[in-house]
Amino acid sequence: MPLRAKMNTPRVVIVTGGADGFGAAIVDRFSREGCKVIILDLDQVKGESKQRADQNIEFLLGDVTRPETWQNALALAQTTHGRVDVVVNNAGITHDPSPIHTKSLLEYEKTFNVNVKPVFISAQVFAPVMMQQGHGIFINITSTGCTRPRPGFAIYNASKAAVEVATKTMALEYAPAVRFNCISPAVGNTSMLQSSIRNGADSRQRLRQVEDSLPMKRLCQPVDIANAAWYLGSEQSSFVTGTTLEVDGGRGV
Repeated sequence: MPLRAKMNTPRVVIVTGGADGFGAAIVDRFSREGCKVIILDLDQVKGESKQRADQNIEFLLGDVTRPETWQNALALAQTTHGRVDVVVNNAGITHDPSPIHTKSLLEYEKTFNVNVKPVFISAQVFAPVMMQQGHGIFINITSTGCTRPRPGFAIYNASKAAVEVATKTMALEYAPAVRFNCISPAVGNTSMLQSSIRNGADSRQRLRQVEDSLPMKRLCQPVDIANAAWYLGSEQSSFVTGTTLEVDGGRGV
């Protein structure tokens, strides 16, 4: 059954990084369920393409590390739809694997800026609105790096751990009206993975090594995360808050 707000109107969902990868699959899943979806992304070409292909999707060009982007998203949601029901913080970056002593302060700042800062800004902008509405849901994408860290990714892992702890804390602060949860993917079949593996004679071997490290022997697919997001964004999870849903093929066991 499609997720509906009061008066049987479609829910309004905001997805960051929704033009590609996990985010695009999340956008498609909510749209198929009858929701109105606003994409926040810097990829104008892919974002506008998704908007043209689906009348339920709107694209808003913006940097999610900047408060004005979130204020613009709120204005668009309220002007067009009268409210916002779900915020999915999916946008994120990683870095090349190497020990922490080889990393620069700039890499640290950039990773935390993109992965953590939008979680706080989105809550500052939207949580009060959701409290006034009497309902709302935040879904933040973390990583198995929080609980099963891989060497070479100390900054990335720490940034995702910050997101997870912040999410659990805000779940306590804003209950019962607003729910906050995380999704923790394993390594995903996305452009982020492809950029880290890169092309080369050993790229296929490296990819196979990643797959073999997962008990399910395959990469996390975007649709896997989209299905989890739909569950956490629906009334099926109405008693679930402050938790992390691991979609990791058993890697966290």
